[in-house]
Amino acid sequence: MLKTKNRWGIQALTLGSLIAFSMMAPPAFAQTASKKTNVKQLNVQAENLRDLFIKQSAEIARKYSDAGDYEKSREMLEQILNIKKDVPGVDAMIKQLNEKLLTSNESDFEIDASRNWSSPAGYVAKGKMVRIQSTGTYDMITDLKVSVTGLDDKTPMKDLVGGIPVGAVMGVLISQEKGKPQLSKPFNIGEKTEYVPKDDGILMIGLNLPAGHKSTGKIKVRISGYIRRK
Repeated sequence: MLKTKNRWGIQALTLGSLIAFSMMAPPAFAQTASKKTNVKQLNVQAENLRDLFIKQSAEIARKYSDAGDYEKSREMLEQILNIKKDVPGVDAMIKQLNEKLLTSNESDFEIDASRNWSSPAGYVAKGKMVRIQSTGTYDMITDLKVSVTGLDDKTPMKDLVGGIPVGAVMGVLISQEKGKPQLSKPFNIGEKTEYVPKDDGILMIGLNLPAGHKSTGKIKVRISGYIRRK
């Protein structure tokens, strides 16, 4: 490359050198433009792949639902929302499947008021919703001596439970921790509730009555959803 010196002694590029440099520049710009084109093409391919996944997942979800496996169907729809949150109709379909899950696997039994608690209502799983409904009336009969401190509430599944109406239907979860049974905080059921267990365990359903009561009658209970009776 030819160079000259100006009057300050600094080397300057000759006209030929400038022309040669200018001829080298376009390939670099062309390469950048080519990269931009490739990225656009990749974006299109990615969107097409996403749309194909959504379409196929929706079809598989439909087939699971038709086969009666509502949980698997919901899982497929939730995967769609993980990819794209605003797919029309998916939220509504998930709500429909949740309702189908909660109305399937129904089981009916009774609670004898004189005994407070039913036999185990069934086995439940952590994070899996159970619907519980109760109907009927019973005679709450008590003839208790009560001190100024009031009725005891220290023994779960025996004494009254604070925070739940007296005589109301309630539930409690018996889980295992390091091989020992653990009682959850009792929860109010009343006429209807949808309960999501925080652990795997056995669900018990009973009446919030004080120890020593003489109540009579029976309450009907229906459970459905993620619960196994045996």
